[in-house]
Amino acid sequence: MSNFLKRGNLMWEGSRMMLPEHIQALRERKRKATHDPQPNLTEDELTELGHVAMDSLYHTIEVTVVYWQDGYDQRVTGVIDEIDSLGKRLKLNGEWINITVLKRIDRV
Repeated sequence: MSNFLKRGNLMWEGSRMMLPEHIQALRERKRKATHDPQPNLTEDELTELGHVAMDSLYHTIEVTVVYWQDGYDQRVTGVIDEIDSLGKRLKLNGEWINITVLKRIDRV
């Protein structure tokens, strides 16, 4: 077999094209594939998060909160300002974060 026939598709590489709709669909598919599912923490894990959150609130200890938002992990560092146990949320740097989307709270 000659080298000309072993090239495969290289001869046609320059003439390939993709429609904008195809590119958008591929990007959307890739974006959905990289999403993390919403966390489901056990009662023990929630209790541990509560202890760290209360320490930050009462002793002004700086913490890093990792939470889930739209399929991605968000990270915020600061001191917890307020905890709303009825609304199941906490306030960090003026931003309310729902407790059901928390992944981790670490002391800094």
